[in-house]
Amino acid sequence: MLKGVLLAAALVSTGAAAPRAMNDVQVVGSHNSFKARIPTALMKRIRAMEPKLADGLDYYHLPLARQLDAGVRQLEIDIFADPQGGRYASPKGEAWARAAGERTGFDRAAMLRAGFKVFHIPDVDYLSTCVTLVRCLGEVNRWSLAHPNHLPIMITINAADTPSNRPGISDPLPLDDAVLLDALDGEIRAALPGKRLITPDEVRGSAATLRDAVRTRGWPSLSAARGRIYVLFDVRRPVSDVYRTGHSSLAGRAMFGWYPDDQPEAAIEIVQDPLIDGEQISRWVAEGFIVRTRTDANTVEARTGNLAKARAAMASGAQAVSTDYYPGAPDPLGRHFLVTLPAGVMARCSPVRVPPGCALRR
Repeated sequence: MLKGVLLAAALVSTGAAAPRAMNDVQVVGSHNSFKARIPTALMKRIRAMEPKLADGLDYYHLPLARQLDAGVRQLEIDIFADPQGGRYASPKGEAWARAAGERTGFDRAAMLRAGFKVFHIPDVDYLSTCVTLVRCLGEVNRWSLAHPNHLPIMITINAADTPSNRPGISDPLPLDDAVLLDALDGEIRAALPGKRLITPDEVRGSAATLRDAVRTRGWPSLSAARGRIYVLFDVRRPVSDVYRTGHSSLAGRAMFGWYPDDQPEAAIEIVQDPLIDGEQISRWVAEGFIVRTRTDANTVEARTGNLAKARAAMASGAQAVSTDYYPGAPDPLGRHFLVTLPAGVMARCSPVRVPPGCALRR
């Protein structure tokens, strides 16, 4: 690890009795946390057409509350705007599954109602353990209220809002629309009311910018963040730009965003490959940013039992290391691939920001 990173880590961690901040921990998260199993007949059809795509989609997850029971503390939810309702109520994959006699549990009634929907790929990977954003957030909120001292939960909201250009797949509505983004904020605040949500306003406080706040004064204390939730908006740049327009440093917004580290709104960064960018992650973590990274992707590591990316993610100090293979996760490949932090734990003190020997109440 870079000497500069070690020095920065020492500077932010002076004093064994120093109170911990919410960015002083590292947790295991899940990727596409809502994803349900693709029906057998549909998976067979996908595999015949695109074997590589089928391999990459051959995973799914426990319901969100059961993931939280297992110690997962970062979740990812993919959203699709549906302001009128019904846009995704008749997926082609469901017709194929039904034709093969499969009962999928597809909730068409929920898909007919207006509001943001949750699934992975229109028509193909269309099943979810919580089909609407309100339902997903409600499940997390209920679990949180029942476990009031839990470590803060990061929810990453991702939006693939451009056409896939694949035949037979419906085009999503683009999200670079202020009205849609205001509606998204509204759904989040309604599902996570009052002080449930850690917002950019709270973190910024009296600092000039959000970036200044996280790099100087720092994030809220861990004790103040326990039992609460914060949301990161992971979208393409034009959508991020609309989201901050008129909301400098994300004033009044419900979510943090993913912005270049020199921008006033920068507070959380996303890095897809810690093997390539591990040193950059460590620098950001030492400077006060929160970072989310991946330990595996598209079932590649699981098929070969390769934990190199997982080890790099953990060593980088990234606060959220996201996997498809937390303890108890479904194992359709039968490879018994498992990702935890060292010693089998799901959360620990940051290896970059906190001196060795730190004890963390989970």
